[in-house]
Amino acid sequence: MNTKFSLTLILILISSAALSGCNLPFGQAPELPQFPPTQELNLLATLTQQAIEHDVQQTATAPTATLAPTSTLTLLPPETLSPTQTPLFASPSEIKFNPGGTISYHKGIVKAGQQITFTLGAGQGQTLIARVSSGEDQAYFEIKGLEGGEVLVPFSDNASSVQVDLPWTGDYQITLTSSVDQDYFFSVEVPANLVVSPGLGAAVVDGYIDVLSAFHPDSFTRVRFLMGLQAGSILDIRLSSQAINGLALALIGADDGQPYLRHEVQSASVEGFVVPETQAYYLDVYSVSGESAAFSLTIDVK
Repeated sequence: MNTKFSLTLILILISSAALSGCNLPFGQAPELPQFPPTQELNLLATLTQQAIEHDVQQTATAPTATLAPTSTLTLLPPETLSPTQTPLFASPSEIKFNPGGTISYHKGIVKAGQQITFTLGAGQGQTLIARVSSGEDQAYFEIKGLEGGEVLVPFSDNASSVQVDLPWTGDYQITLTSSVDQDYFFSVEVPANLVVSPGLGAAVVDGYIDVLSAFHPDSFTRVRFLMGLQAGSILDIRLSSQAINGLALALIGADDGQPYLRHEVQSASVEGFVVPETQAYYLDVYSVSGESAAFSLTIDVK
């Protein structure tokens, strides 16, 4: 048999076997995938871009668990909304203190006309200290009872700093708002009440300072106590801790605002302090090192 003819026959047989293995008719090319027309591709690209932009916007406006509170917006009637004013939706944030702590920090962005709502449970006779600072100094808040709606601090006060004695045990609502878009830094503090007086003997109080790195060193972390003292009584305080070099005491008059002992001095004790005025006093334990620490206070009034 002719060698050239044999090679040609072998190649034909191999090709036929390969094509039959693909379940295709002999000599028929496989079908190519069908693509949508150009206008449909353009529409798909547009919708995809809109979805991406929506996700980016939602991520930018959504509060984070650590840096900003979840918020709720009281919507204005449609006729009062400007074309550039876009409502934001979220849920209220419950203020909780870390174990042993008495202060809570929050920061984020408040939009013009937005109301960011916080809830807080506290007891009758406790003192609520709230402060908000903002880039444009136009953020302020309202404080009211959550159930009865009794207003303790109205919006009309334009209050950005307040100290108020709570009239009942229950939940309170603090609503932050602003007339312009701006960053805000918000702190809420409820001191722990201490009962000390001559004749009761020394009181021992254990506590813990949990420093949040997100806010240090912008704000010192402290645990605040509140105690009523009579003029002329003698006060002794001793602070002890395994991290004593990173802690400091402060003593401030709650009514007169006078700092009788500044935490910058980094003192760990008060000995023989003669109480100058009959009033409530704040006793603060600060972390000046930026480290969390357990501590113990021994307080004696003679």
